[in-house]
Amino acid sequence: MEEQIVITRQGYENAKNRLEQLKSEQPLVREEITRAAADKDFKENAPFHAAREKMSYLKGEIQRLEDTLRLAKIVESNTGSKIGLGDTVVIENLDDEERSTYTLVGPREANMREGKVSISSPLGQALIGTNVGDTVDVKAPSGVFSYMIVSKNA
Repeated sequence: MEEQIVITRQGYENAKNRLEQLKSEQPLVREEITRAAADKDFKENAPFHAAREKMSYLKGEIQRLEDTLRLAKIVESNTGSKIGLGDTVVIENLDDEERSTYTLVGPREANMREGKVSISSPLGQALIGTNVGDTVDVKAPSGVFSYMIVSKNA
């Protein structure tokens, strides 16, 4: 039995949209391969090899997204006071008083550049089940960091 993939509603919609986008790119890449193959010199045909590599990437991503959508267990933001999957929180670093905003997501949605933190990461694990006003310690490779939870679903 395959394991379910925990994902937020927004993550599910993003995966569906990305899947559609990638599928729409396939015919264009097939055309690139056909044009490049017309050169007939496959050993030195960089455009041909690049197009085939791009098609391979597309197929892999499409398969990964289809698996994600097939195995997805959509979890809505909880409305209780405890912090959980799908919640957006503002935390303050107790050392430098810098504030950061993060959304707790499943591992396949995590993207720190977008402020999406996996619930399986050290920060995500520290935040799950806590309340606004709580202080959490996050053990990271570079040391232990203390944060206060300022708000939830900001």
